[in-house]
Amino acid sequence: MNEAQKIISVSPNIKQWKFLRSRAKRKSFIGGRGSGKSIAMGFQVGILFNDFPRATWVVAGLTYVQLDSVVIPSIRDSLEMMGYHEYDAKNCPYGVYTLGTQPPKNWIRPYKVPGKKAYQYCMTFINGFTIRFVSQDTQKYHRGLSIDGLLVDESATMSFEFIQTVLLPAFRGNENKLVPYKDHPLRYGFFDFSSASWTPEGNWIYDTEEKWKAMIDERLKMTPSQLKANPPKYLFLESTYHDNQEHLPHDYGERLQDLLDPWKFEVEVLNHRVLKIPNAYYHAFTSSKHGYKDSYDYKRDDKQNLIWTSNDYHIDRPLEVSFDFNSDICWLLVCQETSNELRVINSEFAKPAVKDNREKKLYIQLAEKVCEKYATHTKKDIFIYGDPNGNSTNAGTSNNNKPFFDEVSEVFRNAGWKVFRRELSSYPGFKDKYVLVNLLFEERSERTPKIRINVNTNKALIIALQNTMVKTDKSFKKDKSSEDKARLREYATDGTDALDYILYAKYKNVMPSTGWSSTGIITLSR
Repeated sequence: MNEAQKIISVSPNIKQWKFLRSRAKRKSFIGGRGSGKSIAMGFQVGILFNDFPRATWVVAGLTYVQLDSVVIPSIRDSLEMMGYHEYDAKNCPYGVYTLGTQPPKNWIRPYKVPGKKAYQYCMTFINGFTIRFVSQDTQKYHRGLSIDGLLVDESATMSFEFIQTVLLPAFRGNENKLVPYKDHPLRYGFFDFSSASWTPEGNWIYDTEEKWKAMIDERLKMTPSQLKANPPKYLFLESTYHDNQEHLPHDYGERLQDLLDPWKFEVEVLNHRVLKIPNAYYHAFTSSKHGYKDSYDYKRDDKQNLIWTSNDYHIDRPLEVSFDFNSDICWLLVCQETSNELRVINSEFAKPAVKDNREKKLYIQLAEKVCEKYATHTKKDIFIYGDPNGNSTNAGTSNNNKPFFDEVSEVFRNAGWKVFRRELSSYPGFKDKYVLVNLLFEERSERTPKIRINVNTNKALIIALQNTMVKTDKSFKKDKSSEDKARLREYATDGTDALDYILYAKYKNVMPSTGWSSTGIITLSR
C-alpha cells in the first residue's frame, strides 16, 4: 500500500466533533489552551474541501505574521491527519493542495480565480476549493471579495467592525443554480475560533451565545421532522484542555497551573471570562481606543517566503526608550513622538535565566536588543527616560558599581547612537502620577498628546495596564502585590512603571490643578 492509498483515522474530541457535525451557519468555538480549537479549524477546512468544490472561503487573522506562523501550520497538521497532503511534483505528486503558489494547470479552478499576485495568500485544492488568507492589518486590500464563507482565528483580537464591514458583505459567492453546493447548510457560514477575551472590546465573541440559547429554546418545541428540515442557525461551544485530555500529556493542566499565575491560568487555560469593575489604576485606558494593530507591511521574497517589516515608526526621527529596573525583571519601552501622538512601538523585558554572576546584566541585554532591532534606523538619536533608581551607585547587580543609566548609555553610544538623558531624578507623587496618566488616556484636552500602543508587540504591557489596581486607602498608590505573587512576572506592574516614567517626564506640564475621575479593576467571571 503506497502513501496515497493510506486511510488516516481522525479522532476528534467530543467538542470538536460537535462543532464539525453542526449544520449551523454561525458557529463559535471559544477554547483555552490545549482545547483543540486550532485543530478543529483545520478539520473544518478539510470538510469544506470535500463539500465545496470550486468555492472560495476566507481564513482571517489579525496579521499575516500570525497567519503564516500559527494558523497555516495548524491547518497543515489537521489536513495531514485527514490524509490530505501538500502537492509537490517531485516528492508528493498525490498531494491535493498547494500553498502560496499557483496550482498545476490540470487542476480545476475556483469560480472566482485569484489574480496571479493573490495566489501567494491562497491555499488551493485539486477540486478548485480555495482558501484566501486575509489579515485585518491590510484590510484596504480586501474590499470587493466574493466568498462563500468565513473562518476567523483568535477572533477576540479582531475588530468586529472589520468583519462586519469588509468580510461579511463579501458573502455573495456564485449564485449560479448549477453550483453543486448551492443548498449546502454551511454555505455563507461564519465560524470563529478564539481564546477568552482579555478586553471588553473582544467580548463580541460571546454574542453568539445569547442567540444560540434563544434558538435552543425554540428548537425544543419542534418535532423531529421539523428539526431535520430546519438546520440550526447557531452553535456556541466553550472548551478547555479537559475536553482534549486524551490528546495531551497526562500532567498538561498541572504543569500549566504551576507555570502560570492563577488569574492567567483561569483566563487562558480554564477559559474564564474577564469583566471590568471599579478600582483599575488606568481606568481611562481601553485597548480599542489606545491600541493600534496596523503595523506591518508585507512582501514575498524570490522563494515566495513572507517578509514583513514594521511601518508604525519613522526611521528618520529620534527614538525614545524608558527603563524600569529590578533584579527579577527589567523592562524597556521603545517609543516615538510624532506631532501630537506618542507611540509605544515596542516593549522588551528580560528576566534572569540562572543565578550566575557571569550572566550579562538584564538592562544591558535590553539595550543591546534595541541596538540590534533598530540597527538600520537612520536618525541615530535616542532619548533615555526611566526609573530614578537607575542613577543609584550601590545596586548589587552592577559589578563595577556604575549607575545603570551610565551603562546603558554606553551601550547605545558604542552602537553609534547619540544619547540624550531624560531620566527622572526623583519619583513623582502618587496622586500626581495617577491623575496625569489618566488625564492623558482620557484625551479630554487639546493640550494633551494621544498615547497609542502597538498591540502586536506589547501584549504583556497591555494586559498589565488592564490588570493594575489602585489601592483603596486613598493614597493613589498602585497595588503592587502582583510583583511578589506573579509566576510570570511580565504580567505584573513593572512594565506599567516604565510607561509612567516617560509620560511623567514628558508631559507633567499638562498636569491639572485639581480633579480626578472614577476607577475600574479586572475580575474573573466564573
